[in-house]
Amino acid sequence: MYNGKYQPLLIPPVVKGEWVIRMKFAKCDPKTKKPSTGKKIAIIGAGPGGLTVAGELICKGHDVDVYEALPEPGGLLVFGIPDFRMPKDEIMRGIEELKNLGVRFFCNTKVSKDIDLGELLEKYDAVIIATGAWREREIDIPGRELKGVYTVLELLSKLALSNRGFIDKKDVPEIGKRVVIIGGGNSALDAARTIKRMGANVTIIYRRTKEYMPAFKSEVNAAEKEGINFIFLASPIRFISDEEGRVKAVECIKMKLGPPDSSGRPRPEPIPGSEFQVPCDTVILAIGELPTPPFHDGEKYGIKTDQKGRIITDEKGRTTRRGVFAVGDVVTGPKDIASAIKMGKIVAEAVDEYLRTGEWPKTTEKSS
Repeated sequence: MYNGKYQPLLIPPVVKGEWVIRMKFAKCDPKTKKPSTGKKIAIIGAGPGGLTVAGELICKGHDVDVYEALPEPGGLLVFGIPDFRMPKDEIMRGIEELKNLGVRFFCNTKVSKDIDLGELLEKYDAVIIATGAWREREIDIPGRELKGVYTVLELLSKLALSNRGFIDKKDVPEIGKRVVIIGGGNSALDAARTIKRMGANVTIIYRRTKEYMPAFKSEVNAAEKEGINFIFLASPIRFISDEEGRVKAVECIKMKLGPPDSSGRPRPEPIPGSEFQVPCDTVILAIGELPTPPFHDGEKYGIKTDQKGRIITDEKGRTTRRGVFAVGDVVTGPKDIASAIKMGKIVAEAVDEYLRTGEWPKTTEKSS
């Protein structure tokens, strides 16, 4: 299984807290592209990992088809990260270059729903799974069902879909004037900075201290400068409703830091009798995402997953089924974009090697 040895790429230059990125997924052009090998490859998912693999393999002369559940390629790059932090023009230019090289994109096509994974396994010489982590962790506390309580990907993805003309603005979650965001990762900061730009007062509640927030420090600093409020060492215990069934406050309990937990960070422990309330009219839950393989039962296809739902691979992205590879967050769990791109290059080399030699290790399963 992926063992954490992939080294992240350097994050591109940061200007005023924003990312400036040239997303060139292919290193060749139509004139320098290698002759066709006749080998057909399916990539499931058009996020950073999948697009990187597509660019590498199309240049090596393989035929590449990409299946994407969203209405256009890009994945998290386009439908998760806000425009102010990652401009989309360069990403779309990189995708157009892939199309010009012959990569075919089948959008609005969800594998396991619109097309069967088994069909792809039979049709293609190799299959790469790059479906990411689009299932969000839930919070089991009273009031979760109230109006005005949303998940972060529900908000960010629908905003992006609306901005790009795929859905009506009325289908985007309704955001009020006092917003509470639960969580301390990059998605929480993305939501906070997005909503602040919509004119709302935003408060982030995080159960540890600032130094243990998993978000990039530059994003935390940018959020502070933009006037976003932070409440540290606190955790929600219930959402309180108004007379119309909409959230009107978050009841929290103060926390203290205890011994390290499995993450290596101090474990947050509640302080009895320290409950307090934070008034709001909207809550965004940003407490983490889970891997989303394109199947419910991997054993059916001979593709093993671990207890966290991550697809098991070796260091080259080879799964427990011959000819099937996996890359990105569906292997590692939520991680940064640079790591997915780096991993994509490694996996592409392994796919090319397999297609040229037909060799496959006797076992690809490794302990984490």
